[in-house]
Amino acid sequence: MESKKPSIQQRISLMKGWTTDIVIRAPRRLVWGQVTNFGAYSDWNPFVLKADAKFEVGGIIHFLEDLKQFGQYWLKAQFLSIDPPNSFIWQGHFGAPFLFTVRHSFTFEPVGEHQTRFTQRHQNSGLLIPYLAWRGVYCVSHQGYLDYNQALKERCESI
Repeated sequence: MESKKPSIQQRISLMKGWTTDIVIRAPRRLVWGQVTNFGAYSDWNPFVLKADAKFEVGGIIHFLEDLKQFGQYWLKAQFLSIDPPNSFIWQGHFGAPFLFTVRHSFTFEPVGEHQTRFTQRHQNSGLLIPYLAWRGVYCVSHQGYLDYNQALKERCESI
């Protein structure tokens, strides 16, 4: 079966960014520990294949994303805030910041004693946004983060 190309509406809807979330049957600290163990991403993460980070405010993270038909790309970002075990934010850019900047936040919210709502918020800005949306890059990236969430859920719930 041939995969369906995303519609113009789908591409445009993701231009400025998106939010994904999932409820995981695991304590918040366990989920936090899995997400912030960047060196283990290659063991479980289908979207961010490798990651290396100096996990401190101002520290840098390098990670390899699999954008399927668009290829695999190494990205570099800087941690803007870290509030264990509640949230952290990184921001990076491609080329010059005015061309493309992405800000990504990760939030860990307790839902009862042994459940966590894990939320990722992805915000895009810059001159390349319309071009990347037209190409469908954001549709692939959005699906990648949904896959990341599902793999995280499966990993945390199996521990």
